[in-house]
Amino acid sequence: MKSSAFIINCSRGPIIDTEALVHALDEGKKAGCALDTTDPEPLPTDHALQSRENVIINPHAAWYSEQAMAGLQRGAPSEVRRVLTGQWPVNLVNQAVKENNRAGIK
Repeated sequence: MKSSAFIINCSRGPIIDTEALVHALDEGKKAGCALDTTDPEPLPTDHALQSRENVIINPHAAWYSEQAMAGLQRGAPSEVRRVLTGQWPVNLVNQAVKENNRAGIK
């Protein structure tokens, strides 16, 4: 990746090695970063990323838009409806529950 690249992280969890990112910024290997999530979260106020001109830290809210909220409002009830009609949710996170299925879902 070029040294002019910016790191953008709007995922969940500790995807970015925070100390490696600080090192890359210190060494000029990356131009900057924008983070919606950090590790740890929140970062301590005296953390090296907090005072940089080339760093944007968002309070874990980059997902929000009117379209995302509307999708959430449609999606959650649809998932509940699927379960109530004997179907597995489309966005089932814990696939292991299928092995111990006591709800009669096929």
